[in-house]
Amino acid sequence: MPKIDLLRIMLAAAVTVPGMMACVRADQDDTVSVVAGYALRHEDNLFRLPPGATPQAATGKSSRSDTIDTTSLGLRLNKRYSLQRIQLEADLTDYRYRTFDYLNFTARNHAAAWYWQLTPAFRGTLSSRRTETLNSFNDFTGYGVRNIRTDEMHRLDGVYELDGAWRLLGGAAQTVRTNSETFLEESDTRLNTVEAGVRRDFASGSSLSLLARQGRGKYVNPPDLSAVRQLDNAFDQREQELKLHWPATARTTLQGRLTYLERRHENFSARDYSGMVGNLSVTMRATDKLLLTGGFVHELNPYQSDSSSYASTDRLSLGAQWRITAKTTLRGHYDVARREFRGAIAGSPDGDRADTLHGARVALEWQAYRAVQLSVAVDQERRASNQSAYDFKNTTGTVSARLTF
Repeated sequence: MPKIDLLRIMLAAAVTVPGMMACVRADQDDTVSVVAGYALRHEDNLFRLPPGATPQAATGKSSRSDTIDTTSLGLRLNKRYSLQRIQLEADLTDYRYRTFDYLNFTARNHAAAWYWQLTPAFRGTLSSRRTETLNSFNDFTGYGVRNIRTDEMHRLDGVYELDGAWRLLGGAAQTVRTNSETFLEESDTRLNTVEAGVRRDFASGSSLSLLARQGRGKYVNPPDLSAVRQLDNAFDQREQELKLHWPATARTTLQGRLTYLERRHENFSARDYSGMVGNLSVTMRATDKLLLTGGFVHELNPYQSDSSSYASTDRLSLGAQWRITAKTTLRGHYDVARREFRGAIAGSPDGDRADTLHGARVALEWQAYRAVQLSVAVDQERRASNQSAYDFKNTTGTVSARLTF
């Protein structure tokens, strides 16, 4: 499958020219805003070390904790031209670690989208997004280095209305993930996909979609092919997907996805995996001030080591949002996930790893003024594994402010 470089060229033309015109011909219908933010975060186990581990041996310092100052500045633009709409976002986010200052970095994130419409029946989206984050120490254990993960997504999709109920769907996408340091378990990849399908929209507001998706993937900067470690350089991925959107009542909406996923590697079939994945979520507005959410997700994701080729994850989540006053909102969230590592290479040690991860969050938000939002949050993570070296507990406290003007 060819690379979708044309998608990037089209996107650049679609968003740059109208974006420049918007700056020159701004009018009262434009939405242009600048967003500035600051957050103070403290983590008591930054590197997710197991109980009993000596921080000095792992990190070179006696402390497990750190306090992080995060400062951000961003620009948002929303411009409409007749049937077309352009959205642009760009921001710089600076992270400063007070103890482990070698982790300091500035993330450059941006996103662009053209919501195009050629006729009332033919429309779609051309979009691109790029984000930079520090790799989570939940899995990355290179404690002495800064490993920045960059994720890019470029996508073109379209919908054509055949009649009052049926829609033709199509799309193409490229996803790229790179790490600034070697991370073999979640290595650098580039995946190009194309998809096609149909959707039925019902008068009730429900919809049912059927999609087929096919992709060709490459491992970016792969290691030399080795029959010992069996780290491949390319793969094919196929998906058949059924999606449901169902507003069951005026206050309750269900959404679901069921997909058969298959990944086949070019050289080492021991790394192959396949199976059903999907999710089901429900949103219920219990009262005018209380919103309840729940969901279940089953995932299969690559995780390549000597003792695994992929991870199978089941996650259950519950959430609530209470609008206490017109300016104050209390949010709560809890999830529990079971993660099993499968597809060990024959003869490798330490197979059959299984983790259970609990996560909880409570946050209070206050819209002090129309342009000023303040918040305070407490998060707790706890992982229990059948291999005790992967156990950890971490508590995070965050105070933040955001100004939009």
